[in-house]
Amino acid sequence: MNTAANEPDANATGGSRDASSPRPRTRFRPSREAEARLLLLIDAFSHKSDGTPRYLEGRIKLAKLDFLLRYPRHLRTVLLAHGARPANVAAIDPREAPLDARMMRYRYGPWDPSYYAILGSLIGRGLIDVTPLAGSTGFGYRTSAAGAQLAAGLRTDESFTQMSSHLRLLRRYLDKSGNTLKGYLYELPEIADATWHEDLT
Repeated sequence: MNTAANEPDANATGGSRDASSPRPRTRFRPSREAEARLLLLIDAFSHKSDGTPRYLEGRIKLAKLDFLLRYPRHLRTVLLAHGARPANVAAIDPREAPLDARMMRYRYGPWDPSYYAILGSLIGRGLIDVTPLAGSTGFGYRTSAAGAQLAAGLRTDESFTQMSSHLRLLRRYLDKSGNTLKGYLYELPEIADATWHEDLT
């Protein structure tokens, strides 16, 4: 799969890290939790409101949505700043720890070096389909029939109930372009003030 010119380099590695952070090499490896999360994320954006198929547009958009999914307190802040009412976000606990390993600050905002391996695994197993985006160097992603079936099964598992709720909020309020979402995230001091390759909190 080709790398889009406006997206992070596959060879980028994490820089600063604390003792609890994963070793740089392990940050490129997919985990089952990460694969399940990205599958559910892509599936949530694989259909229009009328049910017709669509693609999640590009890795930049995917990374920004995934950041918000993984960092509940930032999800809450961004939702409140961009259209959601307090009642809509009442179930989001701002004290909840980030999901999975921490993301790092990169040129276009939050990024996870393991995305290439995770997407490669999902594509190789026939769970997501990829297509070049018209008029762009990027790619669109959506779940295949097998991927959609697996995602539906995951949503019946109680351990994914909260994630599914957050995904519905992302789809309702933050189905924007990657560049728009990047702008939203740069409103967060934790993103705007972070140095390149710094782990985000």
